[in-house]
Amino acid sequence: MYESLLPILIALMTVLPTLLAAPISVYWAVEQDNRKARPLEYLAVTGLGVAAVVSTYIALGYPMKTLIYSYPWISVPGIFTTYVSFVVDFLSRYMGLLTAWLAFAIGVYSLEYMADDYRLGWFWFFYNTFAASMLLLVYSNNLLLMFIGWEGLGLSSWALIGNWFRDDDETSFVGKVGDTVMGKPAWTTPSYAAYRAIITIRFGDMPMLGALAAIGIFGGSLDFNSINWAHLTSSLGAVGTAVVLIAFLLGPFTKSAQFPFNDWLLTAMTGPTSVSALLHSATMVAAGVYIFMRLTLYLVGINYVAINMVYLFVLYLGLVTAILGAMFATSVNERKVILAGSTMSSLGLMMALTAASKFIPISVDALGYMLPIGVLVGFSYLIVHALSKASLFLVSGHLIHETHTRFNLGNWRLAEKLPAGFYSTLAAALALGGIPPFAAYWVHSAMDELMTEVGPVVGWGAYALLLLTSFVYVMFLARFMSLNFIKGDDPGEVEGHGGSVMAGAYTATATAALLVAIPVLMMSSPNVMLISGFDPVVFLISLAITVTFLAVAYKPRSASFALASPVFERRYYIQAFMDVVLAGFGRALTEFAMLFSRGFDWLFNNAVPRLFKATSNAIRGMQNGLVRNYVKAMLIVMTIMLFIIMMVMIYV
Repeated sequence: MYESLLPILIALMTVLPTLLAAPISVYWAVEQDNRKARPLEYLAVTGLGVAAVVSTYIALGYPMKTLIYSYPWISVPGIFTTYVSFVVDFLSRYMGLLTAWLAFAIGVYSLEYMADDYRLGWFWFFYNTFAASMLLLVYSNNLLLMFIGWEGLGLSSWALIGNWFRDDDETSFVGKVGDTVMGKPAWTTPSYAAYRAIITIRFGDMPMLGALAAIGIFGGSLDFNSINWAHLTSSLGAVGTAVVLIAFLLGPFTKSAQFPFNDWLLTAMTGPTSVSALLHSATMVAAGVYIFMRLTLYLVGINYVAINMVYLFVLYLGLVTAILGAMFATSVNERKVILAGSTMSSLGLMMALTAASKFIPISVDALGYMLPIGVLVGFSYLIVHALSKASLFLVSGHLIHETHTRFNLGNWRLAEKLPAGFYSTLAAALALGGIPPFAAYWVHSAMDELMTEVGPVVGWGAYALLLLTSFVYVMFLARFMSLNFIKGDDPGEVEGHGGSVMAGAYTATATAALLVAIPVLMMSSPNVMLISGFDPVVFLISLAITVTFLAVAYKPRSASFALASPVFERRYYIQAFMDVVLAGFGRALTEFAMLFSRGFDWLFNNAVPRLFKATSNAIRGMQNGLVRNYVKAMLIVMTIMLFIIMMVMIYV
């Protein structure tokens, strides 16, 4: 019964939001009137609301077991069949719930935030498609079906990051306008940020698609639960298996902004705040982590050297990404870019925790599902991060509206004018910072225990990076809160009126972030997070983190960070490297190709015809009817042939 109903429910979640966003897109193509378009905006949000209700029914109404629906889709008789296949398990059940409700809450926020936008039809169509694509990816049990949702995310992100394509409003830029590196702009406009996002993502998507083909051929199936990994590894060998896995993971690396593919995420802040909030919480960047978690469910029990080495690489790549992102967030001064850097850091932690599952053979009972402990901890952190980060982004959007700047600005007077914004920022900071007794404290405690367990296997550098990241991360949260609501520059006159819909949306998500500790602590039996949280050493570390939070909130500006800020403001010079070095290399290759092409054309259009013409003229000149000339030519040819034969005989 439940399996047969699943395709109908998935269709409601993936088709209806886009379908109900179509009317405003069609209307906007004919007439751009924000007031008249208002009812059509509500219709678009209704589609998101339906998806949220359906996801709730799946999460709470379906039995606590893995349910799979499959129907033949593409078939080559006797050779290969791929299926439309959906799955309800621990990951899809709660990821779908999180995605759908956050998309709905942010959609409600957008009713006010985007009210006067000049591109409403475009925004709502791609916003709803963005959410629908993520939901398709979440519930897909088939790699090809998942890839369709994956590509929908990429297309929608490009459209939404570049929503303000006119590039006429500096508050939507990223970086300091006028700052240059090697003669190239170090700032980014919406149109250019959209281009850079889609190019970076495409860099990962193409090898990922090739890896899907290899998995289908050598693994015998594209359904996650049916892939024959033993046959794949025996057919491809260690090197081939590693190449296929790395090629597949290049997709998650680019979408989930692992270093050095992170710069697109930082410049993606040129899009509307609604887009940033959804992109950074439960869609797009979370998609890569989610796919890696789902893959790990099936790879965690396979003890194969190539797979183990790939997971070790991912673990350290994630931790390096985490510390670099946290340092970035603590050093720059743009509200949304700060949050983007912290997302990069969190995604690195999620990837590292998931990879750690490979080196700690422990599975726990998570609400009726047996789950690798690293996946459980990583997914719990994903939930806490999504709710907290959505709140922080939505507050940032409101602050930008009120202060008319994208840079940190605000003190107690601003907190009094926007009490909901201050409350939500504080709530999100407490929930996400690892401060007891809030949600991230319990998750961080489990992270600590996990890295302690795998330390002897993967090296203690992993634990050191995790600990360092935890302290730097909480510094960014305190600094962000303080520079915008406590000890930042005076914002001047701030009316603080209106914004009730926006305030209501981020207050709800921030409150959920505070309360999410309760369901998170109920996720496993025995409760690994609760047990870890009462460890004396872990508790002392959390106290030190709390003191750090309070100290940075009291003194949010530091000269030591100011010294490094040019490096961070220019985003580790990755954009400069791409715009100068890679672009220069590409230009040189293009010019070489043009020269080669011209030389090729000259050879066959000029040199060769002239040679044939000259040879023809020479031969024609010899054919004059005189016998002595023919005899002379024959003697010359015979002499040359004899000379060649003698030389060959001498050397042989």
